[in-house]
Amino acid sequence: MFTLAKSCETYFRDYVRGGGKENRKTQVSRIIEFLDWVESTEKVYSLYGIGKKHVIGFWKSHRHLSEDTAYKYWLGICKLWEWIGKHEAPPKPFKISEVSRAKTADNNQGFSELSLAIKAAREAKKLTVQQLANMTGCEVLLIKDIESGKDIDIHSRDIQAIFEVLGIRIFVNST
Repeated sequence: MFTLAKSCETYFRDYVRGGGKENRKTQVSRIIEFLDWVESTEKVYSLYGIGKKHVIGFWKSHRHLSEDTAYKYWLGICKLWEWIGKHEAPPKPFKISEVSRAKTADNNQGFSELSLAIKAAREAKKLTVQQLANMTGCEVLLIKDIESGKDIDIHSRDIQAIFEVLGIRIFVNST
């Protein structure tokens, strides 16, 4: 347990005293995991220095969590937000399954340019650039540069994440 988690021990003790003990202990362990992650990766050493940026970073680095588990972590982070007096709720984890069910305008439309395909798929799913960035872990400026057709260096993992979220498939014609 790192410094941030130790500074919450009084909150943890009071929280675990009431209600369903096992559930509250599990919730406390999720909060500790979040605080340890924030302290080790984001270099924040005060509870009051934790913000939305850190929660979004946590979601991006924990994409492997199921939606149910991510929701449980979010509830724990909400409790932490309550303890430290934050007025707004923390950012929720993005549900990729909701977006993958969204209808596209024309599923078999072909594009010769990558930038046009990405922009059209994003607009067909009614996503903003910010939403796509949150879901893929890419920077907003990177997505805007891709859609504008700029010649940029991009990692294949970023393109793969964008394709996966937007449901883009690549077909190569070898003629």
